[in-house]
Amino acid sequence: MAHTLYNVFFSPTKSTEAITDKVADAIAQDRDLSNLIMNLTKPNRRPALVSGEPGDVLVFGFPVYSGRVPAVLMESIALLEGEGAVAVVVGVYGNRDYDDALLEAADLLTMQGFNVIAAGAFSAEHSMAPRVGAGRPDADDLAAATQFGHDVAALIEAGERKMPSIKGNRPYRDGMPDTGMRPSTTDACTACGICVKLCPMGIIDADDPAKVGDGCLQCNACVKGCPEDAKVFDAEGAKKIVAMLEGNCMARKEPELFL
Repeated sequence: MAHTLYNVFFSPTKSTEAITDKVADAIAQDRDLSNLIMNLTKPNRRPALVSGEPGDVLVFGFPVYSGRVPAVLMESIALLEGEGAVAVVVGVYGNRDYDDALLEAADLLTMQGFNVIAAGAFSAEHSMAPRVGAGRPDADDLAAATQFGHDVAALIEAGERKMPSIKGNRPYRDGMPDTGMRPSTTDACTACGICVKLCPMGIIDADDPAKVGDGCLQCNACVKGCPEDAKVFDAEGAKKIVAMLEGNCMARKEPELFL
């Protein structure tokens, strides 16, 4: 019977996608699985139903927000049905700390009927502070993600179905606070609509992109994707976050893998 690898990820600035793709491709290659990509980034792609079975593999990738799994993914996670399929957790964080996010994701997937056999945390450029983790994921990170996938495939071949010891705490730390912070728009805006298409929450007004509604994740997809550099986080709260990160989180952090 043919089985499927479900490559499921949320990736507003594509760092998580880059890592998750490498992990998924290596597993699919080694296990001869069809690779079904499910990108949950855009609002119209969420939630997505996965109905797994023994022999299937789920690679679940997400950016870490404030040391937790993004709350926007909870509805999608509730529709992931494991039924004994294997799962791999991939968390991508902005070179500060992933705190309890890997453990939380593993617990959530276990509750959905998956056998979580591995988890990995990978550093990337911080969405709010691009000098922190600048250039990540780089070639070494992508190579590590590929090797991680090969190692997971070997575990599956060996019949491993137990969750490894994953760093984190229960109860989990408090999640991302709702600060109401959102990007402002400068006079350089040409109303091209690129930011509207990029926003994973669908809260940028299509008729007037300077209007940003409630629910901003501060993912910076609109900031990084604007061809005119017209979207900025310039509030005092944002400046304080950047200063804290640049003052404490510049040292390179390597991938941490749990198998």
